[in-house]
Amino acid sequence: MNLAIDCERLCSEIETLSSFSDAAPPAVTRIAFGPTDLRARAWVKERCEEAGLEVRQDAIGNIFARWHGSDIAAQVVGTGSHIDAIPNAGKYDGVVGVLGGLEAIRALRRLRFRPKHSIELLVFTSEEPTRFGIGCLGSRLLSGSLSPKAAAKLTDSEGTAIDQVRLAAGFTGELGTVKLPTGYYKAFLELHIEQGPILERKQVPLGLV
Repeated sequence: MNLAIDCERLCSEIETLSSFSDAAPPAVTRIAFGPTDLRARAWVKERCEEAGLEVRQDAIGNIFARWHGSDIAAQVVGTGSHIDAIPNAGKYDGVVGVLGGLEAIRALRRLRFRPKHSIELLVFTSEEPTRFGIGCLGSRLLSGSLSPKAAAKLTDSEGTAIDQVRLAAGFTGELGTVKLPTGYYKAFLELHIEQGPILERKQVPLGLV
């Protein structure tokens, strides 16, 4: 099995996604639920659909792009990250986990590999605390560590309630439907850049946490 990543396409897609920004390059600003964030999400969903994945989103806007496995009853294997960005951030934070995960799936599909477990690429909503003052909003609701009642009380800096913001963005449904069943994922892997100097200083290309 000769597994090959299309590095040229991956790098090109990272560059393209960085162009969805409210800041001048090379900085990236993408505030959750804002027009730029929504355009970036639409672009990512298009790439997932082009790859043959089944795409859905939940009431808070978490994106799920599934590659169906041979055993539909088996637990799902997940990968992914986020694409929202704090003001004047870099182009790799979160994005590497999303587009890297997508390219890994494409590489396996090019080999005509068929997994037993369905593989799901996730794009978590509002990982950054910029909009509502709370980080990991989408994943907190998915896991149940943030209740729908508590989430509904959140407002942004302009005093706009989260329900008003998400509905205006097209994310309908009740927040209570976001939480995933216990045991939904068999495993979850997030590819992420190092946000510190340790690996770089030791010239180690990859670390496992």
